[in-house]
Amino acid sequence: MLLQLLTALAALAGAACSLLAEGSGTGAISGILPFTAGGFIYLGTVSVLPEILRDSGPGQALLQLLALLAGVAMMLLIAYYE
Repeated sequence: MLLQLLTALAALAGAACSLLAEGSGTGAISGILPFTAGGFIYLGTVSVLPEILRDSGPGQALLQLLALLAGVAMMLLIAYYE
């Protein structure tokens, strides 16, 4: 429970930092965006990917892996066009 509280406090601190950095220009955004995208990619590869490969057949695992890669591609497109 204590670790869950620590995670929630870290999320709150991250939200506060992003709100404070909103008006500081593109320099802050160019540092925050890769960090955030890396966190999502880390979660996808470390926690979700092994579970996908363990609990499904090869066809289903390939579809889910393609969906994960599509999510990464969407993050890149959003970062590029934003």
